[in-house]
Amino acid sequence: MTQVHAVLSQKGGVGKTTITVNLGAVVADTLGADPEMPPVLVASIDPQASAVWWAERGNAEALPFDYDQLDDRPEGLAELADTGYQHIFIDAPGSLARPAVLARALDVADDVIVPTVPEPLAYGPTERTVRELIEPRSLPYRIVRNLWDRRDGRLDLDALTAWLGEQKLDYSNTIIRRYKMHTNASAEGKVVTQYPPGRTATEARSDFLSLALELGYGGKVEGA
Repeated sequence: MTQVHAVLSQKGGVGKTTITVNLGAVVADTLGADPEMPPVLVASIDPQASAVWWAERGNAEALPFDYDQLDDRPEGLAELADTGYQHIFIDAPGSLARPAVLARALDVADDVIVPTVPEPLAYGPTERTVRELIEPRSLPYRIVRNLWDRRDGRLDLDALTAWLGEQKLDYSNTIIRRYKMHTNASAEGKVVTQYPPGRTATEARSDFLSLALELGYGGKVEGA
């Protein structure tokens, strides 16, 4: 049975595309990606087509998932559940400029991932995303604290976590850390399962594996 996951936030620059493609990658890799029939589809409804741009920067055939751009044909969103994929990750735009397309995506979604960052300017858009778009549909969701740089210490991260608790917003235990490797990977068209071996690559991949496991997407942590 296909599970559809929308990655959504009213705030731009919170790493939606990075979470979309790398969650798709670790889930496909864990499930056993068949080049002929990948178990995962990354579907972009972002007019900027960031996920497609990322995929086509490198060897698209080496990716463990299929990808498609659907913002210009929103009718395709209604057909997602019948495509045969086990998981579909929808990369939403960084603004809500096309509400009809976004509404169709949420209509077919089983759950929503809301990335946020440890910055006060992200608080309002994060809460509005949940209150205005997700809760009225009674969709399960998790806010993911993203792009945390350990070199900055925990002050901003702890403030964000405390605020989420005060607002009674659901958030994941897993935190996605900021790595320069992720930025370089987007320019090279690589996903986290394709990073060269090394400690940083292992840690970066572990973040997404942990998130996939926590959210019940079929992922498992290495060594578990």
